[in-house]
Amino acid sequence: MALWIKKNSSIVVTVLITIGVVLYCYGCEAQTRSLRDRNRLVNRQELQLELDQIIGLAQMRMIDLDKQEAFRAVILENALILVQGNPYNPMGLITGVAAIYGVIQTSNKITKAVKKVTKKRTVNNV
Repeated sequence: MALWIKKNSSIVVTVLITIGVVLYCYGCEAQTRSLRDRNRLVNRQELQLELDQIIGLAQMRMIDLDKQEAFRAVILENALILVQGNPYNPMGLITGVAAIYGVIQTSNKITKAVKKVTKKRTVNNV
């Protein structure tokens, strides 16, 4: 047997390499770097899942931008009506004033809450 292996060593090496390559091709999935973590390798399904999550997040952000632009358009339309001297929409004016008041009150509450938490953390760290 050893004599046959020695005589046909090139065939034996070729068969072993071929078996190794076939096992590698069928046993190991193709992987690439993740979209979120560059140090992590992902397969095709995981990459598709990450891409779907990113697209979903981008769509949510676009919806938020659309809402902000629609609100800004309402305020701008009411302002243009007032500037043109045409009769204005009192509901639009009330809505605009209420929106400004709401933004001011919300910012005051957020500021107070942040100061309270900061003060509490300072006391706890001492």
